Amino acid sequence: MKQIIKPFLAIIVWSQIGCDAFFPNDNDPLTESNVFILCEGNFGQFNASLWMANPEKPIVNGPIYQNQTGKPLGDVGQSMALSEDQLYVVNNTSHSIEIFDLSGEQAIHTQSIDVKGTSPRYMVIHNGKGYVTAWNSKGILVINLKTNTIDKTIALDGMPEDILFHENHFYVSMTMKPDWSSDDRVLKLSMDGNIVSTYTVISGPGRMTILDDKLYVASSYYDAVWNTYAGNSFVDIKTENVTTKDLGETGDFGSDLFMFNDKIYRSYKGGVAPLNSDLTVQTTQMIGIAGGAYSASAVGDYIFIGQTDYVAPDTVYVFNDKNEKLQTYEVGAIPGDFILFEKEID
Repeated sequence: MKQIIKPFLAIIVWSQIGCDAFFPNDNDPLTESNVFILCEGNFGQFNASLWMANPEKPIVNGPIYQNQTGKPLGDVGQSMALSEDQLYVVNNTSHSIEIFDLSGEQAIHTQSIDVKGTSPRYMVIHNGKGYVTAWNSKGILVINLKTNTIDKTIALDGMPEDILFHENHFYVSMTMKPDWSSDDRVLKLSMDGNIVSTYTVISGPGRMTILDDKLYVASSYYDAVWNTYAGNSFVDIKTENVTTKDLGETGDFGSDLFMFNDKIYRSYKGGVAPLNSDLTVQTTQMIGIAGGAYSASAVGDYIFIGQTDYVAPDTVYVFNDKNEKLQTYEVGAIPGDFILFEKEID
């Protein structure tokens, strides 16, 4: 769930969605380069799905969990995290973390962690623990990854979204206040969860990334009648100075933000575009295609872009840095997150 869906639109879309299973391939072998594609599925439909592709090949495998169990992955597959040969899939609305072992020839589901109505969002892994932002808990779940149990919850006064770890500190974007109005803070936390610094950025901060000791933040927010606004910010981690750019009312920007070829890119119109030093976008250097892009990410040497009409099957496109389209994959409903796992194959 990349953003808050306008309620009226959501009702129309969800009413048109079927519950048919989607089984294109029963064999999901790992290769030297494996990009996992997490499809959110539709809210309340329990049709999240996980797929896998080698960007140098035209074949996509999956849905992995469903092929193994005959059951859907969950309700709203939100995000993924990787720790060595363990893949963690965060399900937002079914409140679980699904674990896949990647040490063998296939991605094998091994365990579920029930996080009990917490509405988990994003996960970062450090020193054998998973730190998961959670809206309903208004805090960060600290999960012991040896026992797969929750050690504690770091309480925050709002709804945390993205989380990064950098130089012994966590950075957390606070996307909304407890009353669901837009927040405008990024928090810097110590290892024990205490707030070290608070940075004021453009309202509705979400995805973040770090380049050259600058923390970049993508923001989206709404007015009372659901008009969409966007902005970008960066925090100089050394000086703690904050630079912001409110882009005003616009539907051109998506929520994704990432580093690619030593530049910061944000999802924009039908693809992605690098940011200028003043936090506007370089429209002449876009990578992507015409039409809306729901999700985007740099995955190794490639850009993955997900498009959706909110009904499966949806489409993922793969581009190189020359804006050449290399692959087109048909996947489940609402592709939202991508992650690379490289493996040595004998």
